[in-house]
Amino acid sequence: MGNYSFNGGIVIKNPYLVNKVEIIQASLPKKIILPLQKFDGNAKPCVSVGDYVLVGQVVASIENGFDVSSHSSISGVVLSIDTQDIAHKSGFKFQCITIKSDGEDKWIDNKGGNVDFLHYSKETLVGIVQKSGIVGMGGAGFPTHVKISKVLNCHTLIINGTECEPGVMCDDALMQFYPKEIILGVEILLYICGAVRAIIAIEDDKQAAYQALLTFNRNDRININQIPTKYTSGAEKLLIKALLDIEILSGSFAINEGIICQNISTTKAVFDAVINHKPLVSRIVTVTGNGVYPNNFEVRLGTSFEHLISMASPTNTKEHSYRTGGMMMGIDVVDINMPIVKTTSAIFINNKVPEPIVQECIRCGQCSEVCPIGLLPQQLYWYVKSKNFEKALNYNLPDCIECACCDYVCPSHIPLVSYFSFAKMFSKQQTIEKNKVNSARERFKYREHRLERNKLERAQIMLDKKKALKEKMVKEQFQKQKITETIQRLKQAKDKI
Repeated sequence: MGNYSFNGGIVIKNPYLVNKVEIIQASLPKKIILPLQKFDGNAKPCVSVGDYVLVGQVVASIENGFDVSSHSSISGVVLSIDTQDIAHKSGFKFQCITIKSDGEDKWIDNKGGNVDFLHYSKETLVGIVQKSGIVGMGGAGFPTHVKISKVLNCHTLIINGTECEPGVMCDDALMQFYPKEIILGVEILLYICGAVRAIIAIEDDKQAAYQALLTFNRNDRININQIPTKYTSGAEKLLIKALLDIEILSGSFAINEGIICQNISTTKAVFDAVINHKPLVSRIVTVTGNGVYPNNFEVRLGTSFEHLISMASPTNTKEHSYRTGGMMMGIDVVDINMPIVKTTSAIFINNKVPEPIVQECIRCGQCSEVCPIGLLPQQLYWYVKSKNFEKALNYNLPDCIECACCDYVCPSHIPLVSYFSFAKMFSKQQTIEKNKVNSARERFKYREHRLERNKLERAQIMLDKKKALKEKMVKEQFQKQKITETIQRLKQAKDKI
C-alpha cells in the first residue's frame, strides 16, 4: 500500500464499534415526506393531493437539464404538498410532498435485469441516471448526471469509499454486501465518462470490504487503493491530492482537471438504475451513538428519523441529542419527525451531556496544525469575530471545507466552524445582494437608455411624418395647380371655338 496521505487532519478512533457490520431492512413507514428542493430551484410536482402513487413513480418532474426527478418510495395516497422543516444547515423550510402508505408496497412496472449497458449510447445512460433521481449521496447531493456528462478529457474516475467520518459505516456495509454490483457500477461510470482508469479509495481499517471488492474485481482498469484511516480523507480535493498528487487550486474543480469523484453509494445507485431500472427510492443509513445499538438500515427515502431510531432500540435511561450526517461535519436535529433524504448517511443518537464552556483563545496554534487545507483558523477567527469579513476572505475563507478538525482540537472549545460557516454565508449573501444591486443598476441604465432611444426614435418618426406630410402637401398642391392650369387651357380652347 502506498502512502496515500495528506498534511493536517486528525486520527479519530471510532467511538461506536460493532462486532459485525450488517444491513437491516427497515420496515415500511406509515408515511413519507419527500422534499422537492433541488440545486436549481424547486422541482415541479406532477401529482395532486388525493392521487394514488406507486413505488418508483415520478412525483416531481424535471424542469431543466440540471436537476433530477423525485420518486415515491412507497405506494399510497398523496396527503399534502406544502412547506415543511428539513434537516438542512440553512434552517429553511422546503416544499414537500407527503404520502400516506397503503402498506401494499406496490411498484411500477420494472423490466430491468441482465442489461448490457454497452449496447446503450452514453447519452442514453446519462438520461437514465438523471431520470432515476441519482445525486451525490456522500453529502453534497450534486446531480450525478451533470458530473459524468460535463467532464472534458476525463482520465481518472475516483470512487470514494473512505467514509472518513468516525462512526459512519453505511458505505462499509455496502462494499461488504454488494461488491459485485459496485464493480459493475464503476464499469458503467467508466464507460459513460470515458475515463482511462478508475480508483476505488478505501480506508485501511475496512479490510472485509477491501477483500470483498478485490474478489469481484477482474477489470485491469480498476484499482483498489487503501489509504490511511485519517479524518478527513474523504474530502474530494484531499483525496485527489493523496491518490494522484494533483492539487486542485482554489476556485477550480476536479472535472476541470479531467477527474471525476463519485461516492460508493452513488455508484451502487447507478448500477440499480442502469441494470435493474430501479430509481433511487432507498438508501443505507447508519444509526449509531451511545444512546442506541449501532447498526445499518436500508430505509425508504422520506421515512422519519423517529421511525428509524425506534428500530435501533434506543436506551430510555437518559435524554438524547440527535445529529445527522456525522459527528464532525453533521448538523444537530431537534425534531426527529424530519425525513431521511438522499444525502442522509447517518443518524447519531447520544446521551445528552452538558455543553463545554467556551473560553478565550490561548493562541496555541493547534487548529493551524490540523487544518487539512492549510488555512490559519486562528487568524480567521479573529477577523470573523471582529466582522472583518473582507480580510477573512483574503485569507482564503471560502476554501474552508468545514471539517471541524479545528473545533475538535481547540482546548478553549471555541466553535470555530460556526464562525466560519456564518462568515461564508454572510459573504455569499452580500455577494448576492451586491449582484442584485448591480443588476438593478444595469437594468435602470438600460431602461433609461431604452426610454431615451424610444424618445429619439419617436421624435425621428414625427420628423419623418412631418416631412412626408409636407412632401405630400407639396405634391398635392402641385397636382392641384396642374389640374387648375389644365382646366383653364381647356376653357380657353373652348372660348376660341
